[in-house]
Amino acid sequence: MILNKQRSLLLMFAFFLMGVFPGLTLAKGGGFEPPSDGAPGRREDAGSRPFCAAPTGSFLALIPATNLGKTVSERPTFWLYVPYASGSVEFVLEDEISKKVVTKTTFDVKNGPGIISYQPPEKSPVLEVGKKYRWRFFFFCNPASQADVLSVNGVIIRESLNAELNNQLTEASAREKVSLYGDNGYWYEMLTEVIKLRQLEPNNAEIHSIWSNFLQHPLVRLERVISAPVVDCCLPEGS
Repeated sequence: MILNKQRSLLLMFAFFLMGVFPGLTLAKGGGFEPPSDGAPGRREDAGSRPFCAAPTGSFLALIPATNLGKTVSERPTFWLYVPYASGSVEFVLEDEISKKVVTKTTFDVKNGPGIISYQPPEKSPVLEVGKKYRWRFFFFCNPASQADVLSVNGVIIRESLNAELNNQLTEASAREKVSLYGDNGYWYEMLTEVIKLRQLEPNNAEIHSIWSNFLQHPLVRLERVISAPVVDCCLPEGS
């Protein structure tokens, strides 16, 4: 009940902001329609650790403020902001209902601070359609101390891609894919496509507008990473 009330308040706030500030909608139809519910979680760890260098911001998962994101991918790409130059990350995926661990791996980060991506390798289990999973990322900023750790977690649900949307995506341009994924609420695919555009055309003003408006969506509120670079990462152990 508490989550439903929070969700209602967020939606009311969103509609108010979009009425007062029309620029919060994405350019050329690139809107984002979030899921109708949320989930417990923590997408940001703003703490500092005594034996680590001063961070440039928070350890942050790029997910909606509702802590829930939809995907159509068997192995979706996750995006994080890492506030340190280097460290190691542990990724854990578990069934949200049974709490059984589905996959677990670690990888190093060496090119921070910045936005990194992680996609589970092909040997890892696929997400089942209709099932909710909880993911967790643990960032160790001091390899000598397991106590110096930051953590974020949230929920992901995989849906099947319907035939109509699949046909539209097959014929769509890169920018049209952003709109199609966003209009259908597929957070992980929309975010990945927007970042691809940003990397391909870093000086394109329209793409920058799509990126910045997307992150300022009332149910996203990730404007603090608008100017953050995307850095190369990551190779899981044993890859």
